[in-house]
Amino acid sequence: MGKMSFNEAIERILSLRQNLTRDKVLRMVEEKKRKANGFFTNAAAARVLASELGVEIEAMPFHPKVLIRDLVSGLNDVTVTGRVTSVYPLNTFIRPDLTEGKVANLLIADETGILKVVLWNEKTSVLEEENVGQGQAIRVSHGYVREGRSGRLEIHIGSKGSIKVLSSNAEE
Repeated sequence: MGKMSFNEAIERILSLRQNLTRDKVLRMVEEKKRKANGFFTNAAAARVLASELGVEIEAMPFHPKVLIRDLVSGLNDVTVTGRVTSVYPLNTFIRPDLTEGKVANLLIADETGILKVVLWNEKTSVLEEENVGQGQAIRVSHGYVREGRSGRLEIHIGSKGSIKVLSSNAEE
């Protein structure tokens, strides 16, 4: 599909939300950028706006690289890369329907921050299969961002999500 440019994001919003004018959408993008203290590019602000308006942009991957500090709660289909700083033990729990669930957490960091990654159920097996460990660079794909119990943002890996180890050598 390729990169989703600023103009493509704007066109997509306008095509699906006929009640909005181009000027109104551009003002909304500027407001997003202002609130983010200049951390958003035009394209990133347009993607966040599209997401908030419920405009599906799933087919277009996030480019340039998404930084941890740019994430906001409610984003879906997020791909982010970072270096693993901590891996926590797997927990199992019993759901209300008495089936067993699994959850595992790890922390990743990039140059802008630290993010908790939450893996659910069958996705927890990737930690063993990929031998995910401290110091490795990983790509977390197709996750959804939400606020955790601590009030900090987390990226959750459900049925659509995946994790890929980008380098196996731990850098000291």
